[in-house]
Amino acid sequence: MARIDTAARRPPEERPSRNVRRKARTRAALLGAARRLFAERGFESTTIAEIAEHADTAIGSFYNYFRTKEDLLAVLLEETLAEQNRLMDARRAGITDVAEAISVAHRHFIGLAEEQPEWAWLLVRLDATHRVVDGVLAASAMRDLRAGINAGRFRVASPELALRASGGAMLAVMHALLLGELGPEAGSEHAEGVLRSFGLDPEQAAEIARRPMPEQPTPEEPR
Repeated sequence: MARIDTAARRPPEERPSRNVRRKARTRAALLGAARRLFAERGFESTTIAEIAEHADTAIGSFYNYFRTKEDLLAVLLEETLAEQNRLMDARRAGITDVAEAISVAHRHFIGLAEEQPEWAWLLVRLDATHRVVDGVLAASAMRDLRAGINAGRFRVASPELALRASGGAMLAVMHALLLGELGPEAGSEHAEGVLRSFGLDPEQAAEIARRPMPEQPTPEEPR
């Protein structure tokens, strides 16, 4: 009796599909381990061996996905910041006042210090100096700022300086919240300060910064 070649009968996409899923799980485990370790210890103090150990994979497997620790950091920041930016934009959907949109953006990220402290520690410890932070967050923030300037809502001497000052203040407030040094009104108080620094009338800034926050969107489930 001729031997039946079961491999030939197997759907051609079955094995690659399993392999792709396995690789995705390993990659996600490495990113998750790095995220936790970077948040706890800082980037410089974390080794590739420790990341691999916490991801329950071999050190050699690390290099199947990332060339260096810096490459992993770039991917980690890009993916997590892009997701938070997406959630923030969804939260702002329907807001037509650029001042309120900026208030919601700053309050959203500051709120992460309580809602997702591990992620917030990661951002604070890295001090937002990485190029990916500038690429993902600063571009969107600059569009908002320039829209407010063009609409006559804001008056700033230097948009670039105003943006860096507001971003640095946001990280400082997040850090203080993580340390338990500020209270629950920190997000609104910070947003008010940002709007005032952009030239908005103090009474308007105070009112806008204390409007109810739009509902937090639910993150998409991974496929």
